[in-house]
Amino acid sequence: MLDSTDYVEPEDRPAAWADMAREYAARRWLRHEIAFALCVDEPTVDRLLAIGEAVAGGTTRATATPEAATTERGTDIVL
Repeated sequence: MLDSTDYVEPEDRPAAWADMAREYAARRWLRHEIAFALCVDEPTVDRLLAIGEAVAGGTTRATATPEAATTERGTDIVL
């Protein structure tokens, strides 16, 4: 898990967030708890978990088309 002091390069953030989302889900956190921890909305949590499943399944990319999601804080995240 990443520390709050770890800097993640912008191009590496979707993968890092997917790893964190997967780790939180493994701890049985609810979707809204994961969303709160990562400062994203719940549909973004779903996409992050899908990326994590695709990577864990041996593929290098999620099969879904990347799309932008606007979080409650107004930041666009492209997955």
